[in-house]
Amino acid sequence: MGIKELFLQKGWAGRTIDRADTIDLINPMIQTMNELMHLHIAAGETTSKANVKDGIETSLRTLRMDIGKMCEIVFSCGGVANSGTDLETADFMLGDGLSDAVAAKEQELREALDAQENIEHQMRTRAILMNVDTNQKARMNAVRGL
Repeated sequence: MGIKELFLQKGWAGRTIDRADTIDLINPMIQTMNELMHLHIAAGETTSKANVKDGIETSLRTLRMDIGKMCEIVFSCGGVANSGTDLETADFMLGDGLSDAVAAKEQELREALDAQENIEHQMRTRAILMNVDTNQKARMNAVRGL
């Protein structure tokens, strides 16, 4: 947290990035999140353990909400959000490599979120990114637990 955030609390001062830049930064993260969602669905379909399925369902619920919020950012900036309609869950059935693929995709999202930290986003976008970040960290811990 920088000096400006500490001083202004929930307010903001100064220039933020424009809408086109916001769309260009958020859409690739939505694509990663859509791929992650399909990986989680594939993992849920391949496991027979009830506790693992419950953990995956909880993660999926939160991930879907996060994708919706990220899409709202793009829509509010006048863009078209990446819908993920070109993705099929069957393409993500990776057998033994599925857990590694989930962890790698979570790490890719982690890096994308970390890269947004020093960018001057609008306040609403910053708030959504903070929530997505928190949810991603919780999901990452759950993935490590599985």
